[in-house]
Amino acid sequence: MSSLEVDPHLRDSVKTQVRHFASDFSALDQAFPGTYPRMIVRAEGAYLFDEDGHRSLDAGVSLGVCQIGHGRAAVANAVSDQIRQLDFVGLEAGFSHEPVARLAAELGPLMPMPDPGFSFTSSGSEANDVAFKLARAYWRVRGESGRFKIVSRSNSYHGAGFGGLSATGSDPFRAPFEPVVPGFVRTSQPSPGRCGYCSFGEPCTLACADDLARVIEREGPSSVAAFIGEPVSIFGAVKVPHPEYWHRIREICNAYGVLLIADEVVTGFGRTGRMFASSHWGIEPDMVTMAKGLTSGYVPMGATALGPRVQEVLGGTSLMHINTYAGHPVASAAALAALAITRSEGLVANAAALESVARSAFEAVAAGSERPTRVSALGLMTGIEVAVDDPPADLALQIRHALYARGVAVRTGVADGVAAVLFYPPLIVDEDVVRSGIAAIGEGLAEVGVL
Repeated sequence: MSSLEVDPHLRDSVKTQVRHFASDFSALDQAFPGTYPRMIVRAEGAYLFDEDGHRSLDAGVSLGVCQIGHGRAAVANAVSDQIRQLDFVGLEAGFSHEPVARLAAELGPLMPMPDPGFSFTSSGSEANDVAFKLARAYWRVRGESGRFKIVSRSNSYHGAGFGGLSATGSDPFRAPFEPVVPGFVRTSQPSPGRCGYCSFGEPCTLACADDLARVIEREGPSSVAAFIGEPVSIFGAVKVPHPEYWHRIREICNAYGVLLIADEVVTGFGRTGRMFASSHWGIEPDMVTMAKGLTSGYVPMGATALGPRVQEVLGGTSLMHINTYAGHPVASAAALAALAITRSEGLVANAAALESVARSAFEAVAAGSERPTRVSALGLMTGIEVAVDDPPADLALQIRHALYARGVAVRTGVADGVAAVLFYPPLIVDEDVVRSGIAAIGEGLAEVGVL
């Protein structure tokens, strides 16, 4: 058996012995007998290769993790060298190490706030949980322990831990595990057709932003610790907000003294054509959470950045928050190597330049539809939404399957009468890859009857 072949017994056993996110293998086997799981055996650049040699563009199926692309020798060498020198030491009881110190020094100037402090984690989910803990600790240290509530948005995703789950604005994610953590309340998502104020196809009126003030007033301002939101949410679809949305949110948070947490787990490290998406609107969050692009997925790592307001109160405190793998030296080395590639190859600028290419390509796809459509693009966070009537229960699966056959591995969403395809490939792609990938999406959507 070659290194690219998969043991058939392992292929079968993995379906029952390993839990896969959002994968109903019984339904998959019924719809496409013998096809799933798709065993990915190799990755190179912007592409994934399965056991049959089929090549597909990693256009978001990996959750937008691999900004610098797959198989970068510089990262592999940095990880290997670090393991040989110092494989692990914890950041506890006065111990530290050089790689995490270098990483914090590199990250500081990149953040959308001055002089940040960092709490490193193993994932974006944990980074958000840390932010919630720090928000509550901030107010407790200030003598306002009654401020404990966290406001998040509907149609959002903030992680798999109980804190992130409680903030996630999707009932199907929460219902199987309720009761969730108390003190989490919701406001509107800035997406016409999902916000509860504007309809699909209508312009945003910013009522979604003003809803935050209504929620704070309803809950009582003295009980609200923080608001969390992704600068651009991708839960179910790419949802680029109104240009004035974040300015209004920052004003409301300032007016009520509420901390603003920017969840940049997906949008950070160049995805939107800026190092951090918050910079598009010139807002300064009180905390920023990050992960995916921090190491480009080569080693699991996340972080919570604390702005000056929070640092002033908590910077000198010793909170009882323990994370064995915080600031792991090997993950720190991977992050430093990924950041070096991002800078040297101009990947943030490349994402910004390709925004117009992706937008025009998706608009060409939309022009072929008789149904209402919406195209969204900010850097290389792009997508298309199409209104659908009475969609079959497996429409999202049918779309993913059709697009994979055309060499594009994507994430899809079908809800509230709208089918969406998200397209966010590695930042190393060029114009030809973007155009051909989006053209394939249009062909796949036409095949399954969405266009």
